[in-house]
Amino acid sequence: MIRFSRTRRCRKRDKKIVIGFQMILIIYLLIGLGSQLNQYTNASFHDVEYYSMPLKASAKFDQADDVLWDGSDLKLQKQTETNKTVCAPSALYAEYKNSGDKITSSEWKWELHKLENPAKTPKDGTVIDKGVVSKEGKGGVYRIESKRAVKEGTYAFKLIKPEGHPDQKQGKAFIWSKAMVLQDCKEETPKPPKKATSTEKDKTDVQKKSKQDTHKETTDGSQSVNEEKNNEDHSLESGESS
Repeated sequence: MIRFSRTRRCRKRDKKIVIGFQMILIIYLLIGLGSQLNQYTNASFHDVEYYSMPLKASAKFDQADDVLWDGSDLKLQKQTETNKTVCAPSALYAEYKNSGDKITSSEWKWELHKLENPAKTPKDGTVIDKGVVSKEGKGGVYRIESKRAVKEGTYAFKLIKPEGHPDQKQGKAFIWSKAMVLQDCKEETPKPPKKATSTEKDKTDVQKKSKQDTHKETTDGSQSVNEEKNNEDHSLESGESS
């Protein structure tokens, strides 16, 4: 009996030790799992990795000033054609296609020059009209027009690019249109008839007098013939009476 009770007590004690060991193991597992979860959560919020990679801007706009320039970029598309005769005065126009962003803040100014020396490459002449391109374009096309070309000559539009445009720093601050030639097509005023000179007047008077004399001679001759005929008739009547 004594030996059996000892064995029984040892078994109970070993069982408690095993249970305690299992509890400790479970606690450690829970602590480890919790730390792992906490570590992953912190990583998702705080573990930021940095990468450095070069970004190359477009070579066309690498010198652009985004503060002043809205990204719009106009190119000449169409203008008044003067290959055939175009008479002054005439309204002149030019249309520009926007290949960039919509015009919002940038100011595209234009001028109409009367060129003193018509050439293939227009140069500054006399400014006869100027304005600002409207921000409201149709299908990305912007139109400028002027009615100040009232005399014959050669004209060209000069479109000035806005501040901050990359072409400003490259010496390409404006766009010239092609030269437009207007001609003077006024009809000549008919000249009054020349006054007759004294010689021509004398000739005319002589011709008139000659016609009058001819008519008078014809009339006198007719009268003489009639008188002779009357006299003959009268003589015949007198003879018959006798």
